[in-house]
Amino acid sequence: MTPKEELSRLAVQLDQEDAAKVLEWAKALLKSKTNSSAQKTSRQKGVAESLRLLRQNVQANPEKWTVDSMAESLNLTRSRFSVLYKQTFGASPDKEKREFLNQKARRLLGSTNKSVQKIAAECGYNECENFIRAFRKSNGMSPLQFRKQALIF
Repeated sequence: MTPKEELSRLAVQLDQEDAAKVLEWAKALLKSKTNSSAQKTSRQKGVAESLRLLRQNVQANPEKWTVDSMAESLNLTRSRFSVLYKQTFGASPDKEKREFLNQKARRLLGSTNKSVQKIAAECGYNECENFIRAFRKSNGMSPLQFRKQALIF
């Protein structure tokens, strides 16, 4: 039996006064669910906007951010932040941070004469070797190979 059929069956057994009370209760319940949904949607929009602004800040200066600092900036736990971030952007915050660092490194390699070591430091790497390894993994070539290729074009 569906809930609607069950309610109809029970309504037959009620007198008019009780039926009116049940109807008021049902209307109040429906109204509270509608208000709750509107509040949730508004809150979700606020969170999404906060995430977009944070993402822009991370993209501008990825070396200054960690996933923990991103989560803390929105007063969220690391795990909740990571879930919301991935739902909003389709990628984990750590993966996107690495991509933003890679974009910055490629931009610096292609547009400046700075040494690979200086670029590694600007991208937040303490060890140049770690930078080279990460760059090679993301781009399929070393930073110097990338620079030479960028100079050709």
